[in-house]
Amino acid sequence: MAGTAVLYRDHEVIILEDVEKETMEEIKKQCGCGHCTCTINDHKVDLGNVEFVGFKEDKIDWDYGY
Repeated sequence: MAGTAVLYRDHEVIILEDVEKETMEEIKKQCGCGHCTCTINDHKVDLGNVEFVGFKEDKIDWDYGY
């Protein structure tokens, strides 16, 4: 099941939509490392040094807030 991931990096919030739960688990394992890498849409992405904030399955209704 895909969902929305919320990450924090150097005073900025990163929102990743339509992320598979397996990819989120991969990111969580690497949090705090200098270079958190994962594959999103068949592309290898280096997210840098991120902290995990949250994951919400399905899509977020941005007009409502969650």
